[in-house]
Amino acid sequence: MDEPWLAAFGAALLSVVNPVGNAGIFATMVESRSNSESIRVARTCAIAVFIIMLVSTWFGGEVLRWTGVDVPELLSAGGIIVLIIGLRMLFNDKSHAQTKEEAKDASDRESIAIVPLAIPIVAGPGTIALIVATAQQHPTFSDRTWISAVCFLVVIIVVVVFSLAKRIAEVLGTNGMAVVTRLMGMLLACIAMGMLAAGLRGLLPEWFA
Repeated sequence: MDEPWLAAFGAALLSVVNPVGNAGIFATMVESRSNSESIRVARTCAIAVFIIMLVSTWFGGEVLRWTGVDVPELLSAGGIIVLIIGLRMLFNDKSHAQTKEEAKDASDRESIAIVPLAIPIVAGPGTIALIVATAQQHPTFSDRTWISAVCFLVVIIVVVVFSLAKRIAEVLGTNGMAVVTRLMGMLLACIAMGMLAAGLRGLLPEWFA
């Protein structure tokens, strides 16, 4: 994998994970907890997210082969999923992260680090689709090692931002968080169009001849 691909993948992954935008959700969920408890939740969430990312990177292709899904099909479907998430972020619609029912269920849980924080809020369908699609386009051991390294860096950013979530939410406020989410959504929508176009070129080569 060359450096431009790494940079593009890192930007896309950071956008779909959206740690700053999700910091508001995290801060709300840990509002009644002490700072030490909040940091512990952030760390547990980050570990779970990294495990999900690693499984997607190294074993996502096996799942595809078992289900009979080709890379162009994954790119097309993943592009649509990521585009929908990006558009919802662009209009500051948080329903892509969790439904009202999931939010209520989370408020009743003693432990929220894995469900719903790690999945589906941080490592949701868009994140998994992006990682699996990238890993299938770059299947060598070296490529996937680099993908894993990028995932690790993104997870470090997640744990740092979530650990400071209460302070970030106070500094940026509702409007500031919304601006960040919209900017990430715009970038994500552009990346999604590239995934969709690549998928369609593979599915309908005669259209792009």
